[in-house]
Amino acid sequence: MRTPNLLLVLALAGTLALPGSGRAAGPKFFDDDPIARDPETQDAARVQPIELSEQFDFVENSFLKAGDRAPVRAANVNTVDEVPDSSWFTNRAGSARWLAADAAKGPDAGAGPAAGPWTIVSAKTEGITPGMIIRDSAGDVYFIKFDPPSNPEMASGAEIVSTKFFHAFGYHVPENYIATLQPASLTIGAGVRFKDEDGRRRPMRPKDVDAVLAKAARNGDGTYRVLASKALSGTPVGPFRYYGTRPDDPNDIYPHEHRRELRGLSVFAAWLNHDDSRSINTLDTLMRDGGRSFVRHHLIDFGSTLGSGSTQAQTARAGNEYIWESRPTIVTMLTLGFYVRPWVKVDFADYPSIGRFEAGYFLPEAWKPEYPNAAFANVRPEDRFWAARIVAAFSDETVRAIVQAAKFSDPRAAEYLLETLLARKGKVLMSWLNGTNPVVNPALNTSGLLTFENAAERAGVAKAAERYTIEWSRFDNATGTHEAAGAEASVTEPRAQAPASLLASKPPFIAARIRAVHPDRPAWAQPLMMYFRQLDGGWKLVGLERNP
Repeated sequence: MRTPNLLLVLALAGTLALPGSGRAAGPKFFDDDPIARDPETQDAARVQPIELSEQFDFVENSFLKAGDRAPVRAANVNTVDEVPDSSWFTNRAGSARWLAADAAKGPDAGAGPAAGPWTIVSAKTEGITPGMIIRDSAGDVYFIKFDPPSNPEMASGAEIVSTKFFHAFGYHVPENYIATLQPASLTIGAGVRFKDEDGRRRPMRPKDVDAVLAKAARNGDGTYRVLASKALSGTPVGPFRYYGTRPDDPNDIYPHEHRRELRGLSVFAAWLNHDDSRSINTLDTLMRDGGRSFVRHHLIDFGSTLGSGSTQAQTARAGNEYIWESRPTIVTMLTLGFYVRPWVKVDFADYPSIGRFEAGYFLPEAWKPEYPNAAFANVRPEDRFWAARIVAAFSDETVRAIVQAAKFSDPRAAEYLLETLLARKGKVLMSWLNGTNPVVNPALNTSGLLTFENAAERAGVAKAAERYTIEWSRFDNATGTHEAAGAEASVTEPRAQAPASLLASKPPFIAARIRAVHPDRPAWAQPLMMYFRQLDGGWKLVGLERNP
């Protein structure tokens, strides 16, 4: 991590996004606020491939507390507290044109590997995870992954479902397809070499293909259901870390642990039990856009999500405890093994194609990945709220459409997965839509009537607020100062009228500070600042600051 870069970004965040901050060197809001896309205009042609040690990543994050842990707001939100589109993230879920069919299609631009011969260009038989890379008859390259014999359809189903979800959330992911492998259609490409179980590199032979297939679940007719992951566009340049920045990418200016889409990823990972959310399962690719190069950041490999552990059913520990935690380990030792971790007693439904996935014991706020993640460690209530609103955009119909895309042969298993996802969704919304002031979608019409919504109430995870208190003010965009306009108002409905005297003065900017009052939701009382700018067509929301 580059410290000078961090200081620069935090200073930038203080002027662009921090609530209540005025700019000494310029106005708080500019004509193009709020921006919808980050201006990543620098050429990244000098980016070089990097490698990351999985072992060092575990040690660094488990014992060295990688990344900055300063209690600061996300650095890359725009003036209305949203994440602009970028090479990291694209706003999709909840948009006006977003439908269940879009979610079920996900990132897929085609139909998967073309029929005809598949040419093996690489494969591996060592370890417990078989796989191969093939080129189909159309010349496209796919990574082929298999289901374990103990759990047919499980890993491939988890990959399909989670890929659709993470694409809909807004992340860049591969095109993943369910495909049928015909052993007779496989041919070994010229000069293909691989590392065998003894670590020797030698030419691949037909018996080596048989060794790969012997470790995979096979259909009754001798074919194989496989997950075909299409090679990403661009040139692979290695994974990204969940902290710091990439030194050779001039567009990578926000420390990753302070990017909202990476902090908020913890909410999505908890919902889908993506405990393998670590750097090794990311990939940057160098892309060309006209005469400029840029880096696109991807999440990949969702075989260890939901109830799947890729090569076996997920462990009961997944999502409940880090690989290494000192306290439960010491307690177990001191009690000579008589202490039993609570998650050990959890009962799981017996669906081999689903693995171990449940909603009864699941507690969103207690969920954990395999080992600490610097971005997750920095998540704040407003980051979780942002992510929970995206989760709330998934209707039952949309979730069902995504589950159906996995093509599970057992309808009972598919229904169980659907019910579990919806139950976990309810818990996610209950926890994180109520963790801060849930007022959303404020609008001010030409007559000065302010309307808004309550995200928690709308999602059905809370009753209506007793009342809302609102303080109006004139806002000086040049100095960042407020001039109170009238006394604090109290309303019981999500609407309020701006003071007539405030409107009569025709200020270019109006601000309102709103709090929600609920006897069971103390976090609702946290203030929300909203700023409106006077334009020819009326008032435009240009600023929204949660927990200023």
